[in-house]
Amino acid sequence: MAGAIATTFAPHASLIAAPVEPADLSALAPTLQSLRKSFHALARKWTDANQLARPDGYLYTVDAAQLMICFAQLKDEQGYAALHKHAIDHLIRNERTEPYTQGFVSWRYKPDEKLDASGTTEALRLARALWLGAKVFSKPEDQELCALILNGYSRHAMVDQGVWIIRNYFGFATHSFATNSFLVDYDADFVKEVAGDRKDAELAKVAENSYVAVKKAVAPCGLLYDLLQPELKTLYPELDVVAFSPNDIIQFSNCCTTANTIAKGLPNIARRVLAFALNRLTDLRVFYYGRSGQPVNDRAASLAEFSALARLALLLNDVPSAATIAKATIPKWQYFSEHAEPSQAYLVSEILMALDALLNAGPTGH
Repeated sequence: MAGAIATTFAPHASLIAAPVEPADLSALAPTLQSLRKSFHALARKWTDANQLARPDGYLYTVDAAQLMICFAQLKDEQGYAALHKHAIDHLIRNERTEPYTQGFVSWRYKPDEKLDASGTTEALRLARALWLGAKVFSKPEDQELCALILNGYSRHAMVDQGVWIIRNYFGFATHSFATNSFLVDYDADFVKEVAGDRKDAELAKVAENSYVAVKKAVAPCGLLYDLLQPELKTLYPELDVVAFSPNDIIQFSNCCTTANTIAKGLPNIARRVLAFALNRLTDLRVFYYGRSGQPVNDRAASLAEFSALARLALLLNDVPSAATIAKATIPKWQYFSEHAEPSQAYLVSEILMALDALLNAGPTGH
């Protein structure tokens, strides 16, 4: 189920971006290393103190899963193990009495509350964490758990009006699926990697269909719409109306997140998203209209957008652009490292992944 990702952060007025100049990534390395250490310490402190629940009392799976990815990348086995236990105990459905929901992942958890729905974005993030953890910590059982989750994720697929989608969620109480799909519900590059390593033809087909789904969501301005809703074709039988964002408004952070998941398989689409941002880097906004590419309002982009952009540039082997983005974002990362709260764990994970990618980038890319 989507809607759980929290990325809001209002930077101090002094952090408004100045004109961006080209940067040398190697010269930024000491600062980036210090920032990675600070954010890693925050993530571990909150995890160890069991402080990851948001104000509503729920621990959101996307927060825990992304922190697991970070801990695996940083080879922090203790942090990884703590969240791994939470996933096994509370998040992954694996009941033999309900084989259809085996591998489904709950989108959130709260003690003494029944699990209400699966989450597809959450399943992908947790599967990625387990896939990486299996390699880093030599835990083959986590690779099998990853496969279990991806098989459950695949059962969210359907074809409606001739359009293949991954349905957003499955209601555990209603035993019914949603009929829409969010673009953040896909990770074609990752699914393709797992399918190739495991020689899994079914997952390979899921990856192939996921690329097609993202292609359908390209807006005229080059950004990516947020939603797929095949049943809209019944209203517009003569038009291929499937992808949209409400009122044509694209949330740029979601667009960047999706671009990161298809950078290898659909690099031309990902490059258009990166180019769109680079052409507006000193005045990047949170919301844009899909048809015109014009900003919706004056709300400035910040940590979520810039962190995802840095990773996207590196996935596209554009180290100079990644360095330029990092240089522009360092003041924001520094400020946030001193003011982050446990409820912002997702945003911390996004920053940690960006910092780790930057520190592992060579002069010509990964």
